[in-house]
Order: sequence, then C-alpha cells, then structure tokens
Amino acid sequence: MEETDSIGTIHAVVHVLLGEKNIESKVEFAPVTEPRWRARPARRAPGISSHTVLIVAGTRPECIKLAPVIHAIAQRNDIDAIVVNSGQHVDAVRRMFDGFGIECDLTVPSEACAANLVTAVRRMTQRLREVIDATHPAMVLVQGDTLTAFAGARAAHAAGVPLIHVEAGLRAPTVADPFPEEWFRRRIARCADLHFAPSASAARNLQDEGIDPRTIHHVGNTGIDSLRALLATLVPPPAAAPAPMPHVLVTLHRRENWDGNADVVCDALLAVAAGHPALRFVLPVHPNPRIATRLRRRLGPHPRFELVAPMEYRHFVAMAATAQLLISDSGGIQEEAPHLGVPLLVPRTCTERPEGVATGFVRLVTIDRDAIVAAATAMLAAPRRAGLPFDQHAPFGAGDAAERIVGVLAALVAEAVAA
Repeated sequence: MEETDSIGTIHAVVHVLLGEKNIESKVEFAPVTEPRWRARPARRAPGISSHTVLIVAGTRPECIKLAPVIHAIAQRNDIDAIVVNSGQHVDAVRRMFDGFGIECDLTVPSEACAANLVTAVRRMTQRLREVIDATHPAMVLVQGDTLTAFAGARAAHAAGVPLIHVEAGLRAPTVADPFPEEWFRRRIARCADLHFAPSASAARNLQDEGIDPRTIHHVGNTGIDSLRALLATLVPPPAAAPAPMPHVLVTLHRRENWDGNADVVCDALLAVAAGHPALRFVLPVHPNPRIATRLRRRLGPHPRFELVAPMEYRHFVAMAATAQLLISDSGGIQEEAPHLGVPLLVPRTCTERPEGVATGFVRLVTIDRDAIVAAATAMLAAPRRAGLPFDQHAPFGAGDAAERIVGVLAALVAEAVAA
C-alpha cells in the first residue's frame, strides 16, 4: 500500500462517514529549506508511516500524562511513536521524560522569547507543521489544554493528518476562565478526530457540543496511570526514622492567580501559618516571573515557608501523599488528591473536574483571604479519610487509560492497513 493511501484510509476510518466538520481554514506557511529541530535515531525502526503516531509534549503535566501512552505503545509491534519536545518548556520536558525513561526523538526550538501568546502559537504551529511534513505520521496525538496541544492540533489539521486528543472534553463554565486553557481545549475539540475523555462529565460535554459519540471514548485519565504506577514503587520510611515536621504543599501558577490574586493567596497562607505554628509550608515555585517574584517577595523571608524549585514527579507525589493539606490551582492534583487521601483546597472560581469535588477531598474556594483561611483551617481540623482505590468506580479511571487509548489506536491502524 502506498504511504499516502494508508494515511488517507486512516482519515476515512476515523471520520466513519462523519462528513465535513466546521473547523478553521488551513494556515499557509512559508517554505522551509531545512528542519529547525535536533533529531536522534528512533528508539526502534518505526516502520512505514501508517504505523506511526506523532506524540507532542511541551510541559511537565503533558509528560506525566503522556508517558503511560508512550510506554504502552512501546510494548506493541503494530504501532510506533515519534516523541516530540515542542519547545514550550524544553528543559522541563527533557527532565520529566528522563524520569520516565523516555528520550524525545525530536526537539524544536524554544518559544520562551515569543513576544506574546499569539506569536508563540504561530511560531510553534509552523514548526510542528514542519515536523509533521518531515515525518509523515499516520496520526498526531496531543494532550490537554496547553499552548503545545493547541499548536499541535492546528498543525495536524493544516497538514491533513488525523488528530487524537487525550484528556478531551474537560469544560469550565466560560471560555475566559481559565484563559487560555479553556479556549485552547474547546478549539482543539473542533479539530480532533478522536476524543479520549478522562471522566463521565467530559464525555457528556463533548456529546452536548455535537461531537459524534462514535469518536468519543471514555477511558479515564492517563495521569492516574502514572500515579498508580508510582505509588506502587514508593517505600515508606523506616519506623525508627524521626517524624518530619508536618507540612502543607502549595502550588500556584494559573493565569487567574497572577498579580493581585497571588498577593491575596500569600496573605491567606501567612494567616494560616500564624494559626498553625507546628506546620511548615512547601512551595515548588513555577518559573513564570509573574507569579514567582511575588511568592518569593511575600513568602520567602518567612522561616516556615520553603520555596523550592519544581520537583521531580516522584518527589512531588511523595510530598503530596504525606501532606496535611494541599493548596493548589492545578488541575492534575484534583485528580490525584482523592487517591492520596489528602484534602485539597483549590483557589479558583470554578473547576473542569467536578468529579474531584464530588469525592469530598477537593474543595473550591474564592480568591478571598478570609475565605481561604477559613476553608484551610476547617480542612486541617477535619479527620483524615482513606484514599480512594484504583478501580472501576474511581472518578478518573482505574489506572489503565493508556492501554485503552493505545488499543483503540492500534485497531485503527489495523483497519486502515487492511482496507
């Protein structure tokens, strides 16, 4: 079978006679004389392009949630992966994947110096389009709601390559909150050919938006795969080891908590610390100066606040699992906290993960000093509960999402090859 015919057949299979979708026009790119990324030989020969999935990652959460998919593909002989570091957070992706035993096949130049979000999207889209044109994958797979995921979706659509969206269908009430994540994920849905939903509500959201149910697969979240695998390897400290000072683990990075909102959260944290002198507070500081500068200025001088560099995944999970309380605006932690059995306070106006709130482990709180202090104090005083088991009743899956996803992709490739 000719290479182009195989890719065309896959496109036809995933559409399943769905007809044309209302998505934006293809983007015209200037001709490129040579690639701008660094490559290394593939881990194993990928075979013909109709077997290959191009997987794009650009941030730490994407690495955590794509690593199980990459490992699941590596166990198969009928499908292969090309792993691309998009350039969004180059070093962080390299370090995170290294912790999972994964080495990227391609790395595009960093977009850290882009003047604004629009410029960053345009440049990354063009460079990922160059990668697609050079590698001729059967499918492009993106995860989540990041700049990388959106640029990868645009590039795949412009190249006419089927797009696979992992963690599809999460929705906040309005497109502007959180921005740009909510806007990105809604636009990606308009380009995607297959949607792998992490939760029941996410699958319903896609159907409510008119996505054909035949293209939606409720598989759970691959982040739970990573968490379950890691927890199985953690060794508790010796019984004779001295007990460390109890701690609260805090992360803050979302755009809605930049600037003045960061000050409000800092004021609340200082008040909680004043009321709980036996607690220390550990804050992995996001590299964005809009948030990092304020955290260091407001909390750095306090003796019980430890401002540290972003942690390796293993270290972060270990710290989270032994915390008295988690305070974070991150989405992934909302999925993990119920399994860790640790209460989580989310300083945001809304969440796209209502299943986490329904477990009772996750609580939303408005960005208000007194509200945050009251909620944190109540959660610290409440009796601890056992974490949720990894089973079919878990809100974000039992930890087998990657196998489910790769099974669907392999069946798609087999159907295309047989056609």
